[in-house]
Amino acid sequence: MTVSSTSVFRGRLPWVETARLLATLSVIMQHVPSGGFPPNQWLIGPALATFFLLAGYFSASRLQGEGAGKWTAGRVMSLLRPYLFWCAAYWLLAGMPVSPGALASVFGLGVCPLLTPMWFLRDLMVFTLAAFLLSKVRWVLYAAGLFCLFLNRWDDSLAWPSPYMFGDFVLGILLASSIPGCLDRWEKLPMAVHGSILLACAALVWTSCTDTFLIPDTAFSGLAVLAFLSFGMVARAISPALSERLALWSSGSFFVYCSHIFVLIALTGVEACFPSPWPAWAWWCLVPVVYMLARGVFLFIKRYFPRALVLMTGGK
Repeated sequence: MTVSSTSVFRGRLPWVETARLLATLSVIMQHVPSGGFPPNQWLIGPALATFFLLAGYFSASRLQGEGAGKWTAGRVMSLLRPYLFWCAAYWLLAGMPVSPGALASVFGLGVCPLLTPMWFLRDLMVFTLAAFLLSKVRWVLYAAGLFCLFLNRWDDSLAWPSPYMFGDFVLGILLASSIPGCLDRWEKLPMAVHGSILLACAALVWTSCTDTFLIPDTAFSGLAVLAFLSFGMVARAISPALSERLALWSSGSFFVYCSHIFVLIALTGVEACFPSPWPAWAWWCLVPVVYMLARGVFLFIKRYFPRALVLMTGGK
């Protein structure tokens, strides 16, 4: 992948990091203990698809050549360490249940992981292994991915990897392999294109929330993914300083994804000290606070216990 020097912020593309930040906030919004935030019904799926699409894109070059096997093994191990750490931490917090079903759920073996967000890491490990095995015959990998892209889960238990998320992962590989430097090309699109994508997505989400029109949940999921990727470009056009700040805040987003449930549990304890439960809107407003609290813990550990991050984030 080629990267333009003007678009790199500390070795990363700021608008890509902004997309990761927004996707992580959407995941946190999905887990707050309150009534669901209406727009998130149409954003959570595209947010997760963005994660997998980018993961596939940046994995594409590593899944080719003689070192592909070594890289795949290292990649899986870098995901397995935090997966086991956070599952075990939540198991301890839950009182260390020892029934067979509880132990299976700790690791997400045929059931939803005890710490639910860990299904993402589990699926990413499976997808990376599957992509490595299928990449020996590229047309098989691409055909399987495009086929899965249009398949829904056979249940909503999160017990098994999602077919359509594997499709997003393979789509990222396909884009990186067939359109070299496509992120640069996306960045160079006219600002009118990025602004139109963002406005159209916002309008569709608002329309869907009004119940005036019956729009299927997945009707514009692809447009929403593009909106996540365009937001950073629009933010940079409005304020370069804001763009860099958002990119900076995205550091530690992997740690935040893994740990935000623990922050929400702590805030639930704080809520219990009040005479009445907090309204839904209060929890919605606390989502950025949850993110920054978890990121603050990340920065603390990074400064004083950097080696611990190898176990907690796989070195990310």
